Amino acid sequence: MQQQILDERFSDMASRCGTGRSRRWYWSQSVKTIAGLAGRGFRTAPWLIVITTLSGALLLQFVTGNLQRVIMEFISLLNHHVTPYYDSKHLDSHLFWMYYTVFVGSLLVSLIIGSFVAMVAKRREMIATMTLSFVSLIMTVTTFWTLVARHAPVDPVLFPKIMVKQLSASFLIVIGGIIVRETRSAAAQSLSDA
Repeated sequence: MQQQILDERFSDMASRCGTGRSRRWYWSQSVKTIAGLAGRGFRTAPWLIVITTLSGALLLQFVTGNLQRVIMEFISLLNHHVTPYYDSKHLDSHLFWMYYTVFVGSLLVSLIIGSFVAMVAKRREMIATMTLSFVSLIMTVTTFWTLVARHAPVDPVLFPKIMVKQLSASFLIVIGGIIVRETRSAAAQSLSDA
């Protein structure tokens, strides 16, 4: 219903004021609506959201760090048994597979943890997963810039690559929440139809 009202007002405003101004208005209304819904979710169950978010963030840090270490050791072990020497071709292949296996593994972990947090935060799936996604993003940026500030051997050129990885992971955390929410909604609908 709210979407239909926004669409009608957008069409009316676009015909009177132009599409540029109408789009800005539409996006500002969308942001206000999302912020209002998130705020209402925090007000109704603040401890549930805080506890599930913190648990999810800790789980994400622990599992992702250990997953990266296990994948790197496994690929290294495979490469030592298959090719006991490293020329530049094998080293490039090794690094390629190591990076992308860790990347895909981290994304799958993000999806699973997002789904887990959504299952725990019953009826507040989206607020919990969006909060976890935001906290995870802030943790990554803070960690990177703390290392840079300490003059650790971190190449600032890596920041865009790290952010793409983190934004992908944050997106999949929210997708996990959507999957759980839609699954619950479909199950409730099938129970009401029966």
